[in-house]
Amino acid sequence: MKRPMLSKSSLMATALAAAVVLWMLTGMVVGSGAGPRDEAAAASANGSAAAARSDALPRPAGLRVTVRKSVAEQIVRDVVVNGRTEPGRVVEIKAETEGRVVELGAERGARVAEGESLVRLDVRDREAVVARAEALLAHRRQQYEAAMRLEGQQLVAQLQIAEAKAQLAAAEAELEAARLDLARTRITAPFDGVLEERSVELGDYVGIGDSIAMIADNDPLLAVGDVSERDVRAITVGAPGRVKLIDGTIIDGIVRYVSPVANANTRTFRIEITIPNPDYAFPAGMTAEVRLPAGETEAHFLSPALLTLDDAGNIGVKTVDQNGVVRFHEVEIFRSASDGVWVTGLPKEAVVITVGQGFVAVGDRVEPVFEERQ
Repeated sequence: MKRPMLSKSSLMATALAAAVVLWMLTGMVVGSGAGPRDEAAAASANGSAAAARSDALPRPAGLRVTVRKSVAEQIVRDVVVNGRTEPGRVVEIKAETEGRVVELGAERGARVAEGESLVRLDVRDREAVVARAEALLAHRRQQYEAAMRLEGQQLVAQLQIAEAKAQLAAAEAELEAARLDLARTRITAPFDGVLEERSVELGDYVGIGDSIAMIADNDPLLAVGDVSERDVRAITVGAPGRVKLIDGTIIDGIVRYVSPVANANTRTFRIEITIPNPDYAFPAGMTAEVRLPAGETEAHFLSPALLTLDDAGNIGVKTVDQNGVVRFHEVEIFRSASDGVWVTGLPKEAVVITVGQGFVAVGDRVEPVFEERQ
């Protein structure tokens, strides 16, 4: 039998397949070494490790930061209390006798002087009662004097003299009571002040103990507020205080009262500062800010922008020591002002980082550049 002849294309395909197999066998034999892809992967891994080691190294020395030398100053700390104004004293006047209102004095809101009439009640028969008591007293006095004359003549017993004396004393007391009841029909102001409230009108009937009026004395005026238990020990009676009213008026006053017992709900202590108000220019009930001195200390004046936090959340300031190393000092705000804060916790003299503190860490060595004075 004659074998079939292979075509030219079949011979070429067979030769190509044999070449591919031979190339693959060659790669397996040589593959015990690293190929191009393996070398690239190894290089990438080495580069990452190098980068990690680079991050672990300390930051390069010589990073420039702007600094300023700060020197502590002696200052007075103020305790600031938000409060209000109140009258120096307030009294509610009540009726001490009964009767109908027949006359009214000053109107509500008017200034009144001590002894000025506010309300007058109907006297009814009180004047007659006084007259009768006066007559009875005169009669009892004559009886007593007669008994004393008879005693000298030994014509009267000692018991009769004692009885005459007792009747005379009773008559005197009766007259005094009648006069007092008559005087109580005229209700007057107990001191100079302002008629804050009048509770009765013309024709009203009042009994003993009924409210008639309320008088407020606004000179001196009081600025009152509540002090925290942390600050109360720094405030003493007689200490000066400065009161700023809602309209911007500033008045100097004196602490007259510090409560010895805290409010059970707020744990704060009431304080009272007297401020002069001779013309009654300032009414009671105004919002007031009270500043009270609470001791002296040394503190640095800094911009609030220089304050930062450490890893524990403590507020502080970054400084540079004499070796150019960054340090962190925990500070406490002692007093605030409109353009900065006074802080304690820094040394007497400190080189404070003013620009660049956010780019350096504690322990870094830096190159401090003092800011130019303006």
